[in-house]
Amino acid sequence: MSIFSRLSNVFKSNLNAAIDKVSDPAKEIDYLVDEMDEEIKKLRLELRDALVQEKMAQKRVDEAFRGVQKWQDHAERAVRAGDDELAKEALLRQSESEGKLAALENTLAEHSRVVAKLQDELRLGEEKLTEIRGKREVLKARARSAKKEVEKDDSAFGRFNRLVDEIEEKEHQAEAMAELDPTLRAASQSDRDRQTEARFSHLLERGDGSGQTETGTGGALVLTGKNKGRGLSEKDRAMEARLAVLKAKLDKPKADE
Repeated sequence: MSIFSRLSNVFKSNLNAAIDKVSDPAKEIDYLVDEMDEEIKKLRLELRDALVQEKMAQKRVDEAFRGVQKWQDHAERAVRAGDDELAKEALLRQSESEGKLAALENTLAEHSRVVAKLQDELRLGEEKLTEIRGKREVLKARARSAKKEVEKDDSAFGRFNRLVDEIEEKEHQAEAMAELDPTLRAASQSDRDRQTEARFSHLLERGDGSGQTETGTGGALVLTGKNKGRGLSEKDRAMEARLAVLKAKLDKPKADE
């Protein structure tokens, strides 16, 4: 994991803990900045060790290269001297040295990649730490504010508001279930029927029978001549027609007359 990722994880996890637990989150932020600084110091040590390993690998490569050149020279001298057997022996040793050189060069390349990676991580980590140090006071203020919000939300008022939200959510869920479940929907319809009967009973108790415009709790508005038929559904128009027939049967004037 890169130093940048480690710094981000350390900061996020510990800042959340600071808001929830410590009395002064600002002190925790100071602690986190110090911890980030320790991470940077550790990274510098890792880079130092990697540079040492790279230099040692480079030294071994140079030695192997000189070995290859040495056996090349021995083979040339043997050929000039007319000693083919000695020349072949020198070439064999040269081939072995070349294999060793290739392996050492691969090792050196790996050390160089590690060094380059650590150098990039150190640069990014130092830049990020400098940025955080510059924002330290702003972060402290934000942490204190966040802690106050947490404490306020845990007050009696906050708990009451959460309870109200939970009750309303349960009511909405019950209404939704009533629409989906035929049994519950029937029960809900029965409740509406009882409410309608109660409204009619109230109307009859008044005994006015005037047929004037009436609105009740949850009731529908009886339409007058000015707005009758406007924007009505097919079902509403059918009910209006049945009402007109009933009024005619009872020889009662229509509401708009």
